[in-house]
Amino acid sequence: MKPIYESIVTSSNTSFKVQSYEAESNCEIAGWHIHPEYEIVYVKNGSGTLRIGNKVHDYTNGALVFLGGNIPHSDFGNKQHKNGKEVVIQFSKEFVDHKLNHFPEFGTIKRLIYSSKHVLIFDDGTKTHLSTKFERFNELNDQEKLINLFSILNYLSVQENYVRLFHHDMLHEYREKESYRLRDVFDYINSNYHQKITTRAIAIKVGLTPNSFSRFFRKMTNRTFIDFVNEFRIRKAIDKINEGDTTITEAMYQSGFNSPSYFAKQFMKYQKMTPSEYRGKT
Repeated sequence: MKPIYESIVTSSNTSFKVQSYEAESNCEIAGWHIHPEYEIVYVKNGSGTLRIGNKVHDYTNGALVFLGGNIPHSDFGNKQHKNGKEVVIQFSKEFVDHKLNHFPEFGTIKRLIYSSKHVLIFDDGTKTHLSTKFERFNELNDQEKLINLFSILNYLSVQENYVRLFHHDMLHEYREKESYRLRDVFDYINSNYHQKITTRAIAIKVGLTPNSFSRFFRKMTNRTFIDFVNEFRIRKAIDKINEGDTTITEAMYQSGFNSPSYFAKQFMKYQKMTPSEYRGKT
């Protein structure tokens, strides 16, 4: 089965994404999916099954997994315990290239990240040792979250208590033309969301006719291109509203919308409230 391509969107003031899920909540992406970002997954407790590439790995007391990018996998969590928790950290290749590479002191961390292409599954002792760090992300501000992430990476980089799920580079198996094409689409949207984006323009950019592109995008994401762009722009508008000193009108224009009524309609569609109601909650 072809994996669905997941788009990882980070806030404008952060360089990585971290999300925490309780036993009663669900991860946004469920089922078989793929994305170019690196991913660290902490599952506090319970038993379950990791389905990664063509491998299946069972766990009995939670799990701590580090995956490289472009490796298809299913969601990992379970709902066996009321105090269950899953924390998912995702960061891009650019995060490594543009930030970590500036500091030679991060050599062991970079080697750890490079090894994640084999998919690293750490032992229960390592997971338990880091449990407090994973579970406190929700209490931290953005700067503290970054420091916490580096602390986790630093500890993992000097551990030897893990197994490699694969003994070869998984990226070679999944570097399909379609995955790279979709990545180019997401990169284009991320760079141009604030201005007019047409299906024809992006189709030409990736070497397809508009009709072929529409079919391709729906096949890979299970949604229309326009729907995806609208939701992406709403997320950007929310980031701008959260900055505090940006008006709703400014956030609308800066995120690529030109019609207040259309903006309000799309905001209601994805947030189940009006922009004013959202601002009142922040």
